[in-house]
Amino acid sequence: MQSLCSKKSRTCSGFSLIEVVLAIGIFLVTVLALVGLLGPTLKSVDDVEKSDEISSVVNTVNAFLQSSPDIAPNGSKFDAIYDAVKGDNYATIFVFRQFVSDTSVDVRLQVGFAPGESTAGTAIDPLAEIPNFNNAAGPVYRVVLSASSVLPTPTGETTKYRSLERTNGVYELNASLADYDEGYFAMEVRIYAEDWRPGFDPSVFPQGSEEAVDLETLDKREPDFTYNTAIVR
Repeated sequence: MQSLCSKKSRTCSGFSLIEVVLAIGIFLVTVLALVGLLGPTLKSVDDVEKSDEISSVVNTVNAFLQSSPDIAPNGSKFDAIYDAVKGDNYATIFVFRQFVSDTSVDVRLQVGFAPGESTAGTAIDPLAEIPNFNNAAGPVYRVVLSASSVLPTPTGETTKYRSLERTNGVYELNASLADYDEGYFAMEVRIYAEDWRPGFDPSVFPQGSEEAVDLETLDKREPDFTYNTAIVR
């Protein structure tokens, strides 16, 4: 086997100190570049996951409003939802996943109106309300329903159904259920994600604050998503 060292010069072939330093430098620059790319990549993954979750909430809310038998078992679902929004010019639905029990890893989807949701006349049935917020598995989504901008403004009676301008972010719903002649009710839906904590209080927004939920409080915060939907008579 031939030695790496020359017998005549007594010198060995290999890397010089400068070459080693350069190699390490190039390696570090490459690593730093990859680390720099990792941040946007992770953010992109988080954005996709959040988008998927919001999409799931939208589908859940729409299905609940359109087909839930619990909203008004013995009456008109349309009337109950309209009067719920009419009560304070908005109504609140909650959507979240909940562990089946304290010791279970199985989860179930919970969707329903806020406990004791106020109405102008036709009461929301307790079956359609969220019973409790215990053992939530992940964020709680607060879904706020209000009159939509596409609600008709009849010629000559432009404010018959809703105000022309927003107050605290929503249109005031002017017509009582008996005076609402349209065959559909268009709603703006705003979704707010909230971190769950033991003792979650639906009357406080955000959790951990001392602010009672009202339109002014909601209008101060940017919703995670806003869209329009409608229910028909």
